[in-house]
Amino acid sequence: MEFDVVTGATGQVGLDLCRALRAAGRSVRAAVLPGDPGEGPLSEAGVEVVHADVRDAPALREAIDGAHHLYHLAAIVSTTDTHDPRMWQVNVEGARNAAIAARELGVRRMIYFSSIVVFDQQPLDRPVDETRARATVSGAAPYVQSKVVGERVVREQIEQGLDAVVVHPTVVIGPNETHHAGVVQNLFHRYFDRQLPAVFAGGFDAVAVADVVAGAMAAATRGRRGESYILGGQWHSVRDLLRRVRPLCGAPVPRVAVPISLARIGLPVVGIVARVTGQPPAFTPEDLRQLVGNRRISTAKAQQELDYHPDGLDAALRRVHERWRAQV
Repeated sequence: MEFDVVTGATGQVGLDLCRALRAAGRSVRAAVLPGDPGEGPLSEAGVEVVHADVRDAPALREAIDGAHHLYHLAAIVSTTDTHDPRMWQVNVEGARNAAIAARELGVRRMIYFSSIVVFDQQPLDRPVDETRARATVSGAAPYVQSKVVGERVVREQIEQGLDAVVVHPTVVIGPNETHHAGVVQNLFHRYFDRQLPAVFAGGFDAVAVADVVAGAMAAATRGRRGESYILGGQWHSVRDLLRRVRPLCGAPVPRVAVPISLARIGLPVVGIVARVTGQPPAFTPEDLRQLVGNRRISTAKAQQELDYHPDGLDAALRRVHERWRAQV
């Protein structure tokens, strides 16, 4: 019987992907860390759960053996400037382990989840598409470095015969932000809690998790070997996004939008507060960089080759609000 394997199955995209694959009639095996609280929802969805750390090549190989498709999502996500060795081990060596195993075991296709952050955002007046140069590793935030190099190691295996495609989601909006505090928790949950007195100027390309899942599944069957596909949505300013969800909760949208230039001046103070309190910084240089990134993210290639049509943002925002209400 054919089955698909998903790593990172309990994360922001992974859980929705597993459920969508099951809904499409696919048998699914999820490779998760022992004790991951996301095991329960996966089992309830009819997913086979196996324990495998992507850093453990033999265990990962055993989990992948026999797979038709491998969706590799496992990654540590962070915008801090802290060099956590686990990030490199998971995002680079884990990707290498998965790609080598997929090639040697004859997996029909690997779908590797990269990120929009791997692309050089400059020049800002030209659209970012799949032909854009990758960001330079030197000077980049640790997460960006790890994703740039992670894509490289997967492409090394493609050159040796691996059938793989690479997808690049933008900022994913959905209710399953379980393993890191990203834009959903830091922006939308705080807004729903009425604990957001001001926002930053700028914005980002937001995409619904369901649209990313649909694009990845299409890449598994329609994508061309070795190609990259940007799975984005549409650029929104931070305040415009909050206006979009205001009907769900009625909270006033902050009137103050702090200029990024002013926020950069405050970075040293933010860093000191984080060190003194032992808490994550309120914002980081990478957070600010992304808010002034390229507004012209092109999904034309995915639309043409994968029949990708991202239109689920409002539904994703409703799911985010529903999850927040269930937790308060």
